[in-house]
Amino acid sequence: MSLFVQKSIKRIAIIGGGPGGLAAARALRDEGTFDTITIFERNDYVGGTWNYSSEVDEPPSFPSTEALKVDRTLSTKKQIHSPIYANLHTNLPHSVMCFQDVPFPSDTPFFPSHPLVLKYLDQLAVKENLLPWIRFSTLVTRVEFVNNCWKVSVSNSHDGSCSTEEFDAVVVATGHYTVPYIPSIPGLEELNNNKRIQLLHSRDYRRPEDFKNKTLLVIGGGSSAVDIVRETAQVAKKIYQCIRTETELSRQAVKRYPADIVHQVGLIDYIAHDETSSWIELKGQKSLKDVDVIIFGTGYLYSFPFLPFQEGNLIKTGQRVHNLDHYMFYQKNPTLCFLGLPIRVVPLPLMQRQSIVMARYWSGKIPMLPDRDTRTTGIESEDSRLDFIMGVNREFEYSERLGAWAEGVVDSEQIEQWHSTHPLTGRLSEQWKELRKNALNLRRDYLGY
Repeated sequence: MSLFVQKSIKRIAIIGGGPGGLAAARALRDEGTFDTITIFERNDYVGGTWNYSSEVDEPPSFPSTEALKVDRTLSTKKQIHSPIYANLHTNLPHSVMCFQDVPFPSDTPFFPSHPLVLKYLDQLAVKENLLPWIRFSTLVTRVEFVNNCWKVSVSNSHDGSCSTEEFDAVVVATGHYTVPYIPSIPGLEELNNNKRIQLLHSRDYRRPEDFKNKTLLVIGGGSSAVDIVRETAQVAKKIYQCIRTETELSRQAVKRYPADIVHQVGLIDYIAHDETSSWIELKGQKSLKDVDVIIFGTGYLYSFPFLPFQEGNLIKTGQRVHNLDHYMFYQKNPTLCFLGLPIRVVPLPLMQRQSIVMARYWSGKIPMLPDRDTRTTGIESEDSRLDFIMGVNREFEYSERLGAWAEGVVDSEQIEQWHSTHPLTGRLSEQWKELRKNALNLRRDYLGY
């Protein structure tokens, strides 16, 4: 069986106008073999998650563990708001996080604030003339493969008009910061109904001032949870933090919290209720009876509601995406490609490499990489997200494998001997890797946290 793409691809739909969609459009354009590149963006702007809004979406379900049941993004006709908060700065130096051929302006702070990242993406879209390819306010409602082509159905959020178009290939670049994961805790659903304690997911956190003089329970130890604890510690009465799995980030953060305000607690056993009050019971028989707000910094679920075949093929509960080759290509039809799914990576340069591989594979320039080390499991397997959480070393290995593949190196022995220095597809520079590995310490030295 040939490992090269088995059909002529000329018309390509990209779903999402954020960093992934822009990376895809640039790579497809640079390949020079595609006739039509169309980006569908449900909001009125480029930039995706980097568009801050003080507004928030409708509250999620509590709990929220089954993506196929709780994802309401298609039924929500309004614009989807970004999960970033008002005071967010990047947790990576701008020279690490940028597209590798488009540096940030020279006067950009080492760890830029979110408006500067949005400005970077806006200017890129204008300078490279990508805006004419983008259909704003256009929600993709259904994508299915019929009669050897992809039929993409959309609706316009302004006038409600609907239409369906045909494409040879589809890029999914919708991100994965929309559908919260909120674990199932005994008593949580009843608490959501009785409203005695405010419930919030980090997706809907914006400013610390909203929690002045309140007692918080923050669940999680990732970037968002750590930032929320750090910010609210300046105004809150007391903060409890529950961390299931420690990371280097959470270990460093705990050392810097004000000890009189922030208290580390054990895992939650259940939420108790009587006739007039509700409280949290921890494992080890300790109770928290003074909590005003519970904030879940517990991550997100993968979900692609516009793909009617996602159930039983791609999504089980939403903890991971099944049946993909190299975290990108749908195994049953590699003319469907996903960008930016791995977690704890540097998104922009990684999606840039993924996009170059995608464009060159679809143009017929390179074959599918036969090595199956990065083939995600079938739907019958365990629905654990651990395989999608890369971290530094796995990210380096994956990124360089993508680079070698983009340059036509597909044999595993050849990859070991591959020493390209191309800025987009070559080996990662030692300087880039050192900055990436030391980002936490550099950020603390630069921003103070």
